[in-house]
Amino acid sequence: MWGIGSLLGALVLLLAVAGFAASVPEAVGTVRAFRSAHTCTDGGSRTDCFHAKSATVRSTERTGGKNPKYEVRLDGPAGVPDDVDLGADEPLFKRLKPGDEVTVTMWRDYATALSRDGVTQQSGDSPESEPEWQAGLAAVSLTLACYLLYLGVVLLARARKVAEHGPPYGFWFFGMCTLWAAVAVVPAGIAGAFASIGPGHEDRGWLVLVAVWAALLPGVYFGVRWHGRRRRRTARAKRLYGPRPT
Repeated sequence: MWGIGSLLGALVLLLAVAGFAASVPEAVGTVRAFRSAHTCTDGGSRTDCFHAKSATVRSTERTGGKNPKYEVRLDGPAGVPDDVDLGADEPLFKRLKPGDEVTVTMWRDYATALSRDGVTQQSGDSPESEPEWQAGLAAVSLTLACYLLYLGVVLLARARKVAEHGPPYGFWFFGMCTLWAAVAVVPAGIAGAFASIGPGHEDRGWLVLVAVWAALLPGVYFGVRWHGRRRRRTARAKRLYGPRPT
């Protein structure tokens, strides 16, 4: 039962990998269009250019601890989001109060900035880093899918042995490899985000992410292997000589 469940989970994750990977080119195109967009002029498109809409501040709220969110809740016409995260209290957030009229700068369905009385603050609502997010999610999903595939094959092929002797060492070893391979996506994503900065570099970020992540995987494997050997030596020493005196 657990083996079949693991294989089904692996199949679902592989489908997710395909979906995330297929969305990367579209995300790259969206970022490219965003970076090349200009302010709307008469007769211009009101989706692929920056245009302004008026809205009223319903409330403001700072939430979170070390990584706070600075949310402005808005009442406005269709297309204006209900809330916008400004990311900091300067220069505009701390000045806003309920009832204030603000100008919302829109691009497609993104609210990229709020303005009032000549003061403008950029929001975090933009397609930037979306290609890196999609590639990172694909990498994490692929890692988990491989582990579930391994679990499913072992549980089905060696069900009796696993029931008699317990889970094999590979469950722990490959489980730790999976965990740290998923964690390795974080520094790879940071490198990808820096690589994608600037016009013309829209498709560079996710490629750097994949390259850095692939380069980190051998280190993950050998690091977990070294830790496993040390763990086994410590367990063997305890069996032979008992626990160390404290």
